[in-house]
Amino acid sequence: MKLQKKIDKWLKDEKFVTFANKRMQEEILYVPENHYLDPKHEELEEGFDYYDCYAAPLATYLTYRLQLVKCSKNAKKRKRGIWWVYVQVYILGFYTKVFACEFENLVRMVNEEVMLILHSEYTQSLRTQRQ
Repeated sequence: MKLQKKIDKWLKDEKFVTFANKRMQEEILYVPENHYLDPKHEELEEGFDYYDCYAAPLATYLTYRLQLVKCSKNAKKRKRGIWWVYVQVYILGFYTKVFACEFENLVRMVNEEVMLILHSEYTQSLRTQRQ
């Protein structure tokens, strides 16, 4: 709950919101590492295209990938992995709402992680601007 209050506070800052929107758009549209598919994800996504019963395994797999990268000691790999999961959830878009019971926790977790990354990058950019 404390994190959600911090995020709500950050979202009141218009400059941060502008920075966050620009950065998220950059990750979704221009970063090629976030568009590769691993074989397991591709298999689950293809199944999901034809059968709704693949929603739970797909959500479970993406949650697994998120938890796995959060355990990474390499900050750069952790950040890249979190962005990869975010982009995959973003691509699913409407389906995360249709199958909310499966995707609700994943969406919340990935959004929290991305907001932490964005705020960290934002504060870093402010520091470099001051120097």
